[in-house]
Amino acid sequence: MPQSTVKPYHWANSALFYYFLVVLIWAPLPLGSNRDWSTALLAALLLAGLVWGGALLALHHLRVTPALRKAWPALASLVAVQIWVGLQLVFDLSAAPASTRLALLLGMALVAAFILVLLLVDSRKRILAICGVMIACGVFQAFFASAMVMGDVEEIAFLDKNFGRSSASGTFVNRNHLAGFLEMNLAIGIGMLVAQLYRHPASSWREFIRRSVKTVLSPKFRLRLYLVIMVIALVLTRSRMGNTAFFSSLLLCGVASMLLQQRVTRSAVIFFISLLLIDIAIVGNWFGVDEVVQRLQNTSLSIEKRDEVAIDSIVMWRDHFWFGTGADSFFQSYVYGGYMSPDSLYYRHAHNDYLEIGSGFGFIGFSLLATAVLTSLWQALIAQRRRRSHLHQGLGFASAMGIISLLIHSFSDFNLHVPVNSLWFVVLLAFAWVARSENRAQKAD
Repeated sequence: MPQSTVKPYHWANSALFYYFLVVLIWAPLPLGSNRDWSTALLAALLLAGLVWGGALLALHHLRVTPALRKAWPALASLVAVQIWVGLQLVFDLSAAPASTRLALLLGMALVAAFILVLLLVDSRKRILAICGVMIACGVFQAFFASAMVMGDVEEIAFLDKNFGRSSASGTFVNRNHLAGFLEMNLAIGIGMLVAQLYRHPASSWREFIRRSVKTVLSPKFRLRLYLVIMVIALVLTRSRMGNTAFFSSLLLCGVASMLLQQRVTRSAVIFFISLLLIDIAIVGNWFGVDEVVQRLQNTSLSIEKRDEVAIDSIVMWRDHFWFGTGADSFFQSYVYGGYMSPDSLYYRHAHNDYLEIGSGFGFIGFSLLATAVLTSLWQALIAQRRRRSHLHQGLGFASAMGIISLLIHSFSDFNLHVPVNSLWFVVLLAFAWVARSENRAQKAD
């Protein structure tokens, strides 16, 4: 129906949406919510939002959206994972019950976040609002992290961490966590730019000049500058896999997007080439992409220690293949369970999300999580193929690129075990179903 005839939101509905945005803004600040107290607080805030949403549903101030109905395979899988973790506790399968209980609390909160996005993000205005807030969080982290590196600041009183002079980490514990966060926000920003690309070439030079001037004066140009700022910070993290994951996912999703939409337009080609050339050749050279390249070139199994913990994790998963050692019990199982190699370090994480999730959740839990991720990724790709709304195609692109980027990064890091990054990842999963579904002002899109 036309946007002017859409029934306005009840004030409590709008209040819940803005409450959720505030939670998103808060989540990255206390070390990525990567402390027990901040993890518990984040979980409490998200679960409170779900209770609020349930009350609004009961009072008919919130409706079950098409996105929520369509997302039942992913939602059922995510709920089943929490039931499985509960069973690990009930049947004493966890090597670290306290850690598994916290993982269950966070897992239920992430399910709550998934549901809240599907319930609340049901219009063009709200899609733009939540994407804008998430991009703003990424830009803030980029500014803050870059300032710490360029200002040679090592410590801030209110933030319980030390800053490395050679790499950017923002308000996160380490640079790889910030890199994962920036990858997802860059994907959202690029998706929003994809939604604004011209679908047809300019018919004349006059129209081309008019479009160029309009672009420079529009919010699109500011968004492009925000992407540059985040790329600078991503390069300054010196994260090898973070930079590799971002540029690889950009290339893969850029090609896939043009093929799925069956239109290889000049504007789309110029856009993706400019992203690669400007961000790598210009921004990267100024801010040290050569150092990232050098770190990649110097990477070898004889120097790296992560291969040892990876091999040990494979053995641990093999010994507990079906049921696992308990969600988030890696450190207890690795160090005190006899799996740590004599020449290995005391790792708290496996530095490989697949191995850590597999060994902790077992093949049962791993399969359920994989089902939620892969079904959502498929919907993100299908949205780019079948939706006529440019905004929903762009949201599908953002979801697909963000998911793929973090999946690549997960081969050598543990971003999915950082609460705020797992929250952002779950929101991207929900975006896939929102992109695929009708909203309350469809014709206005």
